[in-house]
Amino acid sequence: MEPTVHDVLAFHRVDRAAYEHLLSLGAGRHSSRDAVALLMWFHRKAGVDAVSRVRALVRTQAAAAQLVAEARAVLLHGADAESTTTLLSCACGEDDDDARARVRRFLASWGGTADALRRGVGEVLGGAGALVFDDPLHAILRRWHEDGRDGGALPGELAAPYRRRCVAAAEVQEEDGRSLFITFSKGFPLTRVEVEEFFTERWGGDCVAKVMMQKTPPGEPPTYGRIVFRRAATAAAVLAGRPLVKLVVNGRHLWARKYVPRPPPPQQH
Repeated sequence: MEPTVHDVLAFHRVDRAAYEHLLSLGAGRHSSRDAVALLMWFHRKAGVDAVSRVRALVRTQAAAAQLVAEARAVLLHGADAESTTTLLSCACGEDDDDARARVRRFLASWGGTADALRRGVGEVLGGAGALVFDDPLHAILRRWHEDGRDGGALPGELAAPYRRRCVAAAEVQEEDGRSLFITFSKGFPLTRVEVEEFFTERWGGDCVAKVMMQKTPPGEPPTYGRIVFRRAATAAAVLAGRPLVKLVVNGRHLWARKYVPRPPPPQQH
């Protein structure tokens, strides 16, 4: 029997509890989401039950800030991240003087590079994470529990088949929410094909929906463009919590940031 949305939420209740725990200690929504998604990926990839240790290990605002900062460092720098003690404790159950070396070996064994780790987080966010971090959906679940209807008929949103619900959500995502604005160094432009190949090689062969480039006069290279992914989670994974990211494509720099559409011009009366 195909699992329902409610089945998936019940299975991942520990992941949701860790996310809400970090929020309760003042960590930001996006950084908490990425930290928990990273630990979920550890569990999927290596069978390490990291998320269940978060509530016991992270008890203060400072500890929450440290965990999300370390997750961000890992997503930026991969196995070369400098500060990883808390992640080691969560992922490996270790807390000794050799913590940094141990977590580096762990990360190197299961991806190593920042690109590989960001792809892993993107996979989580595009799958079960789409439900785990869906605040309105969890509000429906809480109301259903609070109304004492456990065991009764589920609301439609919770009774929906998991796969169908995820496919429908992906289809209705607005392009703006899964887009990045990209710019190039002056005199060092990139082609549409180069941009698409760069992202598909690092974040999966079907991650890009389309690439749009600045329209310029003949002979004048573009200086900016826009890339639209199939899932908003991929755009979030590329940025890894940063407002602006610098990437190197075929030896040339590309800067990417969240796409913000221009407001329509005021109507003339």
